[in-house]
Amino acid sequence: MGKYHTYPSDIRCLLYCLLLVDDYTLDINEQTHKTLFQEMRKRYYTDLPSSDEINLTDNRITEGIIDRKGSFMKIDSAKIRHDVMYAFVTECLVEDSDLEFFLTTASYCVVSEYCRSWNYKRSEGERCLYVPDRPKKMYNHFIDKLQLDIITHCTVSDRGIHDSISKRLNIPEEVLRWDINARKRFVKNSKQESVKMFRARGMIVGCAGAGKTTLLRRLQGREKTDVDKQTETTIGLEVHEDLFVIEDNKLIDFSTRKANSENQYLDNNVVSMTDFAGQVAYYACHQVYLSRRAFYIVVIDMSKNLKEESRMHDTDRHDPTGSLFHSWTYGDYFHFWLQTINTYCNEGIIQGDPKDTTAIKDAMENIHFHPVILIASHKDQLGSTFNTSDTFYSELEACLSKEQTLKRLISPFQYFEVECPPGALTQKQQKSINFVKKCIVETVQKLPQWGEEVPLKWFELEKILNDEKANGEKVLKRSQLKEMVKTVSIDEGDLNDVLRFLHEIGKIIYFSVDKLKDTIIIDVQWFVDAFKYIITDKRHFGRIDNKNPLVNTGKITGQYVEEVWKRSRDNHDVKHFDKNVNGENDKNHDFVWLSYKKHKTDILQYMDKLGLITKIQTKTKYDVGNDEEMYYIPSMNRTDLPDDKKDAIKQKQKSSLMVYFFKSYLPHFFFFRLVVNCLKKWKVCDGDSFFKNAAFYKTKDAGHYFVIAVSKTSIQLQVLRRDGTVKEECVKKIRKAVEDLIKEITETFHRGIIYDMGFSCRDIKITDEDEKFFLKESEIVKEIGNFQEMSCPKHFIGPNDHKIDTNKIRMCLLKREST
Repeated sequence: MGKYHTYPSDIRCLLYCLLLVDDYTLDINEQTHKTLFQEMRKRYYTDLPSSDEINLTDNRITEGIIDRKGSFMKIDSAKIRHDVMYAFVTECLVEDSDLEFFLTTASYCVVSEYCRSWNYKRSEGERCLYVPDRPKKMYNHFIDKLQLDIITHCTVSDRGIHDSISKRLNIPEEVLRWDINARKRFVKNSKQESVKMFRARGMIVGCAGAGKTTLLRRLQGREKTDVDKQTETTIGLEVHEDLFVIEDNKLIDFSTRKANSENQYLDNNVVSMTDFAGQVAYYACHQVYLSRRAFYIVVIDMSKNLKEESRMHDTDRHDPTGSLFHSWTYGDYFHFWLQTINTYCNEGIIQGDPKDTTAIKDAMENIHFHPVILIASHKDQLGSTFNTSDTFYSELEACLSKEQTLKRLISPFQYFEVECPPGALTQKQQKSINFVKKCIVETVQKLPQWGEEVPLKWFELEKILNDEKANGEKVLKRSQLKEMVKTVSIDEGDLNDVLRFLHEIGKIIYFSVDKLKDTIIIDVQWFVDAFKYIITDKRHFGRIDNKNPLVNTGKITGQYVEEVWKRSRDNHDVKHFDKNVNGENDKNHDFVWLSYKKHKTDILQYMDKLGLITKIQTKTKYDVGNDEEMYYIPSMNRTDLPDDKKDAIKQKQKSSLMVYFFKSYLPHFFFFRLVVNCLKKWKVCDGDSFFKNAAFYKTKDAGHYFVIAVSKTSIQLQVLRRDGTVKEECVKKIRKAVEDLIKEITETFHRGIIYDMGFSCRDIKITDEDEKFFLKESEIVKEIGNFQEMSCPKHFIGPNDHKIDTNKIRMCLLKREST
């Protein structure tokens, strides 16, 4: 029991009141303080007589504890206050109602000093009163008390409270992950003046030929020539800024509304759309635009058999031959799109005891699963033997197997079957489109970002960038922008914050790193178009000689890049709804090509940062020119690591095969980004070093090199040596460096990507599937002891029984376990 528990009731009541008032200072003549004193007496000390005044039975007891000057009292020291707080918490905060009383009654200063969110990790000696994360109203009371100041409070180091803060204060959640100085600037600017922004972005995804672009046109209400003719395949992705406006809860084509204000984001509820190409070559672009802030429309061609391989149909539009998606079925693609949405965009993770149903239910209420609208297209092309629509939805669910997380992303209430044949739609067909439009409106209005508040300064800077983009600018230098913003009093720190925020929400592309910090890509469509002209897809890459070995290995020269951009002038196929009507695409295309040439260095550096392309030094026998710069594009490479090379590796002196096992999901372009990042740290080996599923690098340690590879579920790493035994210190050094890169990549996904590190129990060939041979490191190190070899704990019974070389495993361990 604490020291103050034994004090008389009226003394304890007074001490506890001193904790709850502003600045810990009580005025005995202040009516609100008198009221608080009486409330405390009624709640906790019913034995005390009722009184309208703050009075004490014995002032001598409080000497050295309470400092009294006239009518004012305060606790004499911080140490005493901490002890009194301990007594108050242990005596009075017994039930949820007591904590609720405290959070709603106590002053700002005591809540700020002592209260922390439930999963906050306190520092040594820090005094904390933990606020539980359920029921939700507890966090709400906590947030309501501190208001915007909670953004700079230490409790935001607990990411578990971020969603609650963002929703309660209606602010961008991204801000809560920023450093303390950036958060302070946000609070300061928001308190000066903030504005509400009603804007949303939809992402339309699905296989090539599913009808995504056609659906978008029908949602716009287009019934003339552009929907009467055959729809051209979307190339890359098409960004349609401010395509719709919501008026009276109806989705309306924004082009039919005259601009009545310069500040359209303040005066209109606008919806932008991004139409993703279905061809696999463009999937590397996902990271540029997929956003946790968006809603998603997944379009599936219901006339296709979900179990049939997509490559068997419409090869002119979609040819995945040689890619990771070679044998995928339509059902596989559906699963892929939902997994991609979940990985890039969803932050909800249920934690805790799965048997605690109350906790799970409460957690589910707090998780924001990004809205997905399912569209089953081409209903008019179904055969007469096709079953009911309920059957197709069930088949889609079956593609997700037992993955409850993905199943929670979809709902039969957000599932629609549509028919979009050329020409005018029938009344029934239009009715189904209207249902989709209504669902979009309802989904948008439920997004947590809808109507969020940002500092007015942010909006003013964004408007400057929008105006520059409208004037045809593609890239701005930071020095240019600094001159432009002088009129709106935005300093260097504010500029950093706004650029970072606009990058995170997909409006611009900007990284504040050495080579890129002075360049801002303000036209994302233009940037993605630059990449689409380079990558291999027969729909537009036919203009390049496909017999050139570079095409299949992903290597191109710098001069080749310029040639592709220049030739795109004569094959321009980007169809923007807002420009194509007046033929401005053709008129401005020379300017677009020249802008690519002008900003070539900036474009390639940004593509390198995003893991799309990287510059390489070593040339193969196919590489032309002695001094010509060479680039490698992992997503273009369709050449598998040949068996003879696998066999040669197997005969080399090598480490154990280190395996990074992604049990739930390995993002398909994770490996490509790792290949690019490794190239920034190591040189490639001589000869053919890049393959679709493997890459080889040489180290500064004589004779050592290593290979990273990808299987269906894992990233693999193995260190080799040409002559002599592999050195342990070299293996550890490479492992540590590669793991740092893997960690860096996982942190770029909005939802944490979780993997287990381990080893293959057998000496399998690099790139072979390793799931059934995987030994988790944290488990195997407990068993190997000092044995030179041991029976495999995974295959110790039956015909597959074999031994493990424990020395090779020890060589890879970064931290020796005690034996």
